[in-house]
Amino acid sequence: MNHSQFPTWVWRYLDRLELSPAPPSFAFLHAICRAHLVTIPFENISKLIYYRSRRHTGSSLPPVELYVENIFRYDFGGTCYTLNSRLLLLLKALGFQCDYTLLGNDHMAILVTLPDLPGERVYVDCGSAAPLFKPVRFEHDRQNLSSFGSEQVRIIPDQKQPGYYRYLRYRRNELISNQWVFHPDEKKSLADFAPIIEQSNQPGAPFMSLLRCQLFQLDKRRSLSLTNNIFTIRYEDGSDSQIVLGTCEEIQQVLADEFRLPRLPLRDAIEVLRGLGVDIFASQEKEKHS
Repeated sequence: MNHSQFPTWVWRYLDRLELSPAPPSFAFLHAICRAHLVTIPFENISKLIYYRSRRHTGSSLPPVELYVENIFRYDFGGTCYTLNSRLLLLLKALGFQCDYTLLGNDHMAILVTLPDLPGERVYVDCGSAAPLFKPVRFEHDRQNLSSFGSEQVRIIPDQKQPGYYRYLRYRRNELISNQWVFHPDEKKSLADFAPIIEQSNQPGAPFMSLLRCQLFQLDKRRSLSLTNNIFTIRYEDGSDSQIVLGTCEEIQQVLADEFRLPRLPLRDAIEVLRGLGVDIFASQEKEKHS
């Protein structure tokens, strides 16, 4: 691997993750996944800002150079399409063999083939706000479990469709999501996702109808979640606490002090939502889903 050939954005991306280049391996991929989930947030504030500026950029996804610039300038992350598509570009630049996979009708994830695990694919996903801190050896480890506190994810062979795998998500041992299935042989290109990504950017789509931010903080043994004006802290021991925030200032303070993301342009995102007819303070109902 000739490190001198890396584009500037690769070095900056790794710098944000506080990692140095290394040959492709399970251990290095594990380090990337872990660093990503504790450094780069799952959030739709950037999605709303990109939506507002799309008439200027003409693209649903930020170019990778702009994405990397904005993870520094604005503390941006993204939702699954931005996070996992830009992560795949990083992995390929670092020499990993990887492809997109489609889960269900709308989720993007990554399958990686590693030199130290020949003949096996591992599942990588930094875009589902789930505790997938390491690649999932779903073809080898049928008892795989990715967990943090009360959150758990398993990827198991589908009982009804041979060759397919099903993504199961639990909270407090209760199944909360089982709709995503995928076939590891069905490789996808970014172009295959174009109509899905386009639909996700339409008014009324899930992440165009609320405010969302999530980040793991393993150093504090907790996971932070913001859904509209509901701030939830989930702890490693399974306990949690929840606060209703009453003003934009309170939300901005939480993003700065708790999430350690002071540069996220919260007010701009709230204005975009207002223009789409969404008031994040309209409901005081407590968060039930991630």
